[in-house]
Amino acid sequence: MTFRAAIGRYWYLAQASLVAILTSVCVLVTDFIDFRSPANLTWMIAMPIGVGVVANVGWDRRCFMALALLCVSLIVAVVVGVNFTSYG
Repeated sequence: MTFRAAIGRYWYLAQASLVAILTSVCVLVTDFIDFRSPANLTWMIAMPIGVGVVANVGWDRRCFMALALLCVSLIVAVVVGVNFTSYG
């Protein structure tokens, strides 16, 4: 199976993986620069919703993926924050 075929077949998993990686990077960078504020919720909420809306076709699928990716983002932020940063 080629890379293009794999991405086409597992598109939702690729979106969830992208959001998980970006969220992990954002949590680690936020901890590194020691800047915690409500503004951090912007990337926690806007980034997964943006990926869900831009990467999908049809409003029902966009809404579902936006909410699903938001859940992925928040779960990954908690796991990475507690285990690998000074949040814990």
